[in-house]
Amino acid sequence: MRGRSVIIIQVRNPVGKEEPLPVLRVFDDVKMLKLKRAFFTDTLAQVAAVEFADVKVAIAPRERAIWARDAAALLREHYPQRRGVESLASRMEVLPQSVASIGERTTENLRHCLSAGYQYIITMGGYLPTMPPELIVGALEHLRDHPLILGPTIEGGCYLFGMRSDCPEAAGLVTIGSDQAYRDSTGALERAGLTWQEIDLNYDVSHQEDLEFIVREINFCRINGDEDTGRCTEDVLAEYIKESPAEP
Repeated sequence: MRGRSVIIIQVRNPVGKEEPLPVLRVFDDVKMLKLKRAFFTDTLAQVAAVEFADVKVAIAPRERAIWARDAAALLREHYPQRRGVESLASRMEVLPQSVASIGERTTENLRHCLSAGYQYIITMGGYLPTMPPELIVGALEHLRDHPLILGPTIEGGCYLFGMRSDCPEAAGLVTIGSDQAYRDSTGALERAGLTWQEIDLNYDVSHQEDLEFIVREINFCRINGDEDTGRCTEDVLAEYIKESPAEP
């Protein structure tokens, strides 16, 4: 699958009243952006470990494109021993985008990769800091036998969508990142007469319980000797907890 596979990371970074993630609205804009950068950097590290795949970072607004380059540089500087980090620069392309709807951006990104000649295409959110690389590899391997795959969240969203190049009509029918994404995507696919394979449930940072899930996931990794997964997220959350006044 080397040279024929690509992973698209979709990142949208408005703040304040435009912030689409309820869980982050409790933070001021500075802390919100810092935490989102940590989420994204850790997500990029997990994706980098899938060494046979190219990486496209589709980021909006355009002014935030520097995030992707900064994150890649941070990984090379601080975590050069992590799998896939050294080769990431040669495999990664940044796609600056306008802040259109997530459905429009998803379609644009999928069609971009189809036109580039990729056979196996995964698109996923940019705030999945503990996403196991093995899950992404498994999703790409599923595409050998299934032209379309969906990764549902407990809330009813989609954290991941995968497609093969022989099913290009699906590119305009799916979306990820909202609590209605699974219903909307499967409904559109069904109306078009297309079938899909569902893969494992996972989270997509949106609600308070997702943040709590991330903390549990990071703690589980540490207990099992994994000191790298979610490290940037762990550091930022620890900083915020330290700043918070103690309860009486």
